[in-house]
Parts: sequence; structure tokens; C-alpha cells
Amino acid sequence: MSETHVSNPTKIFILAMGSTVLFSLLNLGVKYAAESGVHFSQIMLFRCLLALPVVLLLVSKQSSSQILLHTKRPWGHVIRAALGLSAMACFFISFKLMPLGDATALHFAAPMVLTALSVPFLGEKVGPWRWSAVIFGLVGVIIVANPTGGGSQLGAFFAVLGATLSAISNLMVRKMGDTEHSLTIVFYFTMAGVIVSLILCPFFWQPINTVWVFYALLSVGILGGIAQYLLTIAYAEAPAAYVSVFSYASIVFAIGFDVIFWMHMPDWNVWVGSTIIVGSGLIILYREVIHKGRKARLSLYGLTPIRPTPADLKKDHPRRRKTDRVNNQENIIKD
Repeated sequence: MSETHVSNPTKIFILAMGSTVLFSLLNLGVKYAAESGVHFSQIMLFRCLLALPVVLLLVSKQSSSQILLHTKRPWGHVIRAALGLSAMACFFISFKLMPLGDATALHFAAPMVLTALSVPFLGEKVGPWRWSAVIFGLVGVIIVANPTGGGSQLGAFFAVLGATLSAISNLMVRKMGDTEHSLTIVFYFTMAGVIVSLILCPFFWQPINTVWVFYALLSVGILGGIAQYLLTIAYAEAPAAYVSVFSYASIVFAIGFDVIFWMHMPDWNVWVGSTIIVGSGLIILYREVIHKGRKARLSLYGLTPIRPTPADLKKDHPRRRKTDRVNNQENIIKD
């Protein structure tokens, strides 16, 4: 299969890597706030509330922006939001309980779990290459989690649980993609995050003790919104297979933050397990470029529209459809 041409690789590299750096800084802010005693519902509130203007901006740029707010599957959005927000909460808790590098590596178990679950739930056919990648990837997860070692077993549990819930959530996205625009899914997920966190915060609110914790919370929302916007532009202008690869650099940044801010050097199992997980993820990525049908999924945090759903192609203007066809030729998304 011939590769789709990337017209401006330098620009796409800057956009994709920039979003990866900002998402990594977001995770740093999450960990700092969580370790300072802030409840995950407060972090979720800042994350979703400050991301909402970005989502509305993306919606407003579509020619059928008003139609995008209508949905044919309200209960699908409710279930998808429940799964996605639970995954987000698990990710935030895992950042509090274990080093950033360890948690980030375990979060990348989501593509492996999603590939495995796509067989019984979606009836997809997974070949020996991807099954091998799933098995080796899960071995990498076990090595990083180190169940017989001295690491945070509870943190590893929440990280893997978050990855699993994220995978199931993305299965819902793929089911809904036949009738729902990707931005419709993102909009209702973000709104659900704001509503749920506003309901939880009065019961679990913890005082924000220092101005630095407040800045960290602001960074979670602001950096996340900017990163989301950059990544959306990158996916609109380049094949998803080219853009997706850069997300794995977040493991490197996370380990760097551990060393710089917490003076924590990862153990051998994190290096070995992370390498296996990244390698397995890249194999799945490559094989999906060749074989995957036109199904949509979203990023780990569920806030970023990664590639068009079938419904996108029906509703957007011709210029957007031309871009979507480029992405669809690649048949690949970022999990």
C-alpha cells in the first residue's frame, strides 16, 4: 500500500509534537494538583470547562454547526460519557499514586485492549500480527505494573482500569459513528464532564492551598484546550498514521518530568515494559493502516476528534470531505 503524501511535514510535526508536549504538561499539572490534595472531580471540572470553548470553536467552524448539536442517540452519549469520564478519573488517580512515566506507559494499553475487544463486540477480524501485538503489549503492561515488586499496585490497577474503560468507550464511539458527527460526540462528552464534575465537586471539594496549585489546575484546562486544537488541525491536514506516531513521545516526556521534578529514575521494568508497549502499539498502528475499516475512535481523554466518522462525510462541506478522504485512505486513528 502506498503512503499518502504529507504536503507539509514540518508544519504537521510542529503541530503534532506541540500537542504531545502540551498534553504531557497537562499530565504534569494533574499529578501536581492531585498530590497537593485536589480531588479528581475538581481537576475534571477545570479540564472540561476550559476545553468547552475550544470544542465550541471547532463546532462553529463547520458549515452545519447547528445540525451538529442534534443527536439521534442520546442514550449512547450518556453511556459513552459515563465510560469516558470514569476512564479520565482513573487516569487522574493513577497519576497521583504512581510516577508519571509508569502511569503513562500503562495508559497506552488502551489500543491493545481495544483491538482485543473489537472481535467479540464489533465482529472484526484481527489477524496474527495484531493478535501477537496485543499479547506482547499486555506482557509489557504486566512488566511495567510489576505485580510482585514494590511499585504502587493500586496505581497500576487504576491505570489499567482507565485504559480498559477508555477502550470500551471507544468501542461505543465506533458504534455511534455511523450516525453521529465526531464533534457531536466530543461536544456532549465535554458537556457531560462539566455537569458531572459540578455535581461531584460540592461533595468532594478540597481547598486549593497555594496559588501554584491553582495555576496547575488552570494549566490542565488551558494547555489541554490548546493541545486539542493543535492536534485537530494536524489530523485535518495530514494522514492520521503520520500524526499518531508522535503521541508515544509522551512516555519520554513523562519519564523526564519524573526525573526533573520528583528525582525519580524509572526501574528497569518500566524501560523494558514501555519499549514493548510502544512497539506493540506501533505494530497495531501499522496493521490498521493496511486493514482497518472506516471506523472512528477518539483519543485517550476522549476530548479530541481524531478522524472523521461516517456521519462526518455526509454533513461537512466539500473542502472538509476532501480532507476526510485523505484520512480515510489511511484507515487509522489514535487511541
